[in-house]
This record gives sequence, C-alpha cells and structure tokens, in this order.
Amino acid sequence: MLPVCPVCGKPMKVTELMCTYDNVKVSGMFKVSPLAFLEEDDMKFILLFLRSRGNLKEIERVTGIGYFTLRGRLEKLLDKMGLRPIGDEEFEGNEDVFTKLKKGIISVEDALNMLKKKGGEENG
Repeated sequence: MLPVCPVCGKPMKVTELMCTYDNVKVSGMFKVSPLAFLEEDDMKFILLFLRSRGNLKEIERVTGIGYFTLRGRLEKLLDKMGLRPIGDEEFEGNEDVFTKLKKGIISVEDALNMLKKKGGEENG
C-alpha cells in the first residue's frame, strides 16, 4: 500500500523511481495502479478471488466465509477502488440500493453510505 499524507490522510503521489542496481533515479509524476493503494488484507482477497477464477462459492468453500459476506467485501473493494460493476450503470435510482440490501449483497451501513453519496451528488 502506498503511504498516505501524515497531515491530511490523502494518498501521496509517486514522484521518483530509483534503480537499486545502478542508482539511476527518474523524477516526475507517475501513474499508479489502484491496486497499489489497497491494504494487505484487500490484496489477499483479490488474489484469492483471481485464484478461484472469480467464483465466490469456491471462496466460500475454501474459507468458510459466507457467500453474502464475500459479496459485500467485493462490493466494498470496488467502492474503495472507485469502480462500478459492469451493468450497474443501468441502475441509478435508490431502488437498486434497497434491492441490494434486501438480497443481502450490501450491509445496512453500505446502503446508508450509498444513499448519502447519492444525496450529495443530487445536492452538489
């Protein structure tokens, strides 16, 4: 995980790269993968997700963690990375939040955060 600013807590930017073999340094503004900002537990989950070929039922079998808990964790990871699941563009209304909540895909806390975010977008 890349470091965060000790003052404001926002992610810091990569501005220098160095080769430890010959001590060559390159300065500039570098793009960093969204994966670089994830915590170790999140990265382990993504690796497990990839190893299971995206099969949450298989992860459930291996870890003993319930399907809906895993699905919620995946939703949180997508949110952390600023990604929307393919097809979610179709569902912009609040009813999608309530549907996900009813199906157990997201927690009550996630639903409240989504609704707050939607309210802020409409007001701002």
